Amino acid sequence: MIASLLLAAAALPQGAAPAPTAPDPAAHLNPPRAVAIRKAVEWLVANQRPSGAWGSHHSPRPIEVLCSVPGGHHVFRVATTALCVMALDRSPYQTEASRAAADRGVDLILAEHEVKRADMLEHYTVWALGYTLQCLSERLLAQPDDPRAEEMGAVCRRMIEKLELYQCLDGGWGYLSLQELKTYKPSFTSMSFTTATCLVGLARAREAGFELPPEMIRKAVDSVDRCETAMKSFTYGELWRKGRPNSPSVNHAKSAACRGPACLESILLFGRERTHEDATRAMDRLLVDHTKFQIASLRRPIPHESHYAISGYFYLYGYYYAGVFQRRLPDADRLRYAPYLEKAVNVCRQPDGSYWDYPLYSYHKPYGTAYALLTLSEVDQIHRTLGSPGS
Repeated sequence: MIASLLLAAAALPQGAAPAPTAPDPAAHLNPPRAVAIRKAVEWLVANQRPSGAWGSHHSPRPIEVLCSVPGGHHVFRVATTALCVMALDRSPYQTEASRAAADRGVDLILAEHEVKRADMLEHYTVWALGYTLQCLSERLLAQPDDPRAEEMGAVCRRMIEKLELYQCLDGGWGYLSLQELKTYKPSFTSMSFTTATCLVGLARAREAGFELPPEMIRKAVDSVDRCETAMKSFTYGELWRKGRPNSPSVNHAKSAACRGPACLESILLFGRERTHEDATRAMDRLLVDHTKFQIASLRRPIPHESHYAISGYFYLYGYYYAGVFQRRLPDADRLRYAPYLEKAVNVCRQPDGSYWDYPLYSYHKPYGTAYALLTLSEVDQIHRTLGSPGS
């Protein structure tokens, strides 16, 4: 019923002296990780579109998930591009080409940020709003002297306004209106992980100095909070939080594993308290206990067709947010989880250096590679700051 988003040297002339060797930007990395990160960066650089975007509506499949034209694809393109810019910006492997690609991506976002709903059913819009806000806010924090800073700030404020406009009546954000009555302001229903994604973007905006509407934040955090079950997992959204905690199967702890870190991160960012046990439980469920169920869903073309109604597009999303969430854990836990994170994302690695978990027009390799690169960058940061044998 639910379709989502988100959910590739010239020889020296005879007798020419070799050019001076430039420092290897990945020399400090663990060798296998260095190769994976370098190839992911190179893939993103090589596969950026002339416009500066990543991904398009082109698909090798005769049947695709619901995405109306032009609005749906405009949203997917902007959201995917924001993820790719974040991944290139945070990568420990930096080159002139990767920095230039990220800058072109920012230009595309600034030019095309004004996304709109495709129709009264789809409001994938929130993915572009959340990731654009996060991308530009992180850019402003890292590069406050960027000559486009004023324009980026204006776009961030506009994203905050539009998130308030698209906030569901239950307080969160969703990407489909799953009922007969379709209203201008989405009335039904929010999804816990979509709300979490937007809250993380809003938290980055707050760090960058942007004012957030207090009531909008309170309602959104309350929505995610309400989705937490007695089993200490998060339902797919508000619609599914009543009744037995594991019914339907999409709400079972095995299915919810990819949602846990994102949802916990979002409410902790805005002052809700959870225990260390809650945090490690969420990480263990995704990284240790239920990993095989997540892997079993990979690349299945029909949404929610795998065990416990898991979709492949949950996979790299979930591990990216686990990589973000681990920052708040004690050092011993971070070191313990790092190998699991690295191994999990590399399940999706392709020979060309890209990563993908679910076929989605031609957005899946760019967004998948971005999520994977972001996660591997977190793993690298763990080892560089905390150290470990063979790091």
